[in-house]
Amino acid sequence: MNILYVTSEAVPFCKTGGLADVAGSLPQALAANGDRVSVILPLYERVKDKWGEQLHFEKWTFVRLAWRSVYCGLFSLERDGVTWYFVDNETYFRRSELYGYYDDAERFAFFTRAVLELMPMMDFKPNILHANDWHTALIPIYYHQFYRDKDGYRDIKNIITIHNIEYQGKFDGYLLEDVFGISGYQYFTLEWGGCVNLLFGAIAYSDMVTTVSRTYAQELRRPEYACGLQDAIDRYSYKLTGIVNGIDTEVYDPATASALFAHYNADDMSAKVQNKLGVQRILGLPEREDVPMITMVSRLAAHKGLDILKQAMPELIKEDIQFVLLGTGEPEYEGFFTDLEHAHPDKARALITFNKDMS
Repeated sequence: MNILYVTSEAVPFCKTGGLADVAGSLPQALAANGDRVSVILPLYERVKDKWGEQLHFEKWTFVRLAWRSVYCGLFSLERDGVTWYFVDNETYFRRSELYGYYDDAERFAFFTRAVLELMPMMDFKPNILHANDWHTALIPIYYHQFYRDKDGYRDIKNIITIHNIEYQGKFDGYLLEDVFGISGYQYFTLEWGGCVNLLFGAIAYSDMVTTVSRTYAQELRRPEYACGLQDAIDRYSYKLTGIVNGIDTEVYDPATASALFAHYNADDMSAKVQNKLGVQRILGLPEREDVPMITMVSRLAAHKGLDILKQAMPELIKEDIQFVLLGTGEPEYEGFFTDLEHAHPDKARALITFNKDMS
């Protein structure tokens, strides 16, 4: 099949969480299985700065978004059997971070509308449009609202994958016409919990809904996990499938991974301790083979259990341990772990950043 994978982040170009890992490895796996796969994501500042010289300019156009007519450029890159496309608009994407801005609704409305407008300029017509989380949830919504009966767009199936249901894309109703460019008469098809809910809309409009495991698919039908969408998930459960996330066994092979200080494998793990000592050395921690080193690589958000760790840490740090955290997220947790390092410089390190090699 021809698959267009639409995502707001992907390894190795940009990452804040697990979505980027899936978006970086799943398309390659599908391509290796014989499908023709392209991935499209925004041309963020960090992507352009690092990969700009390798990008090939394809075309430019203007994208209509409500009352706006906005410049849009398309760049491409061939890598590992996958065609990577990047949507360019410096007003929206030439920023230091991927998310967290006052106009995120408009930024990702532009991105998803641009994806659909740019499809005829690509060298293949997808059989499947695969959206991921709320940032691309407008893909199935826009497709059914504006494109499904147009030449070149007919008979395309839509999938939305829920990686994290906590973030749903909730917005005031006035944004529907003014920002998203959707008639106010469609409010009832996108309303959930008294507001426009883009993830709910994507669930309603998509042909299939997938989650990152079979267990998670069942958990989302329960209120303690679904963050208010449990009734919507239950209503559309006939669309729901759980598919377990995998890992890239080549990138993360300790026998070959370039980021390691020393290589090892399941038959001989004796060199593994050299990696621990190497991490201690570059972080300025005491180089000890015997001390337990607790490491955490995570987006810093409450649903990751960080509230529990925050309560336990004052007692935990009294033990003979080292603790290293790598990640970014909510200011409350960034501040807590930064303060922990300052209070215990011989035991704790807080790396408030994304660094693939350190990870």
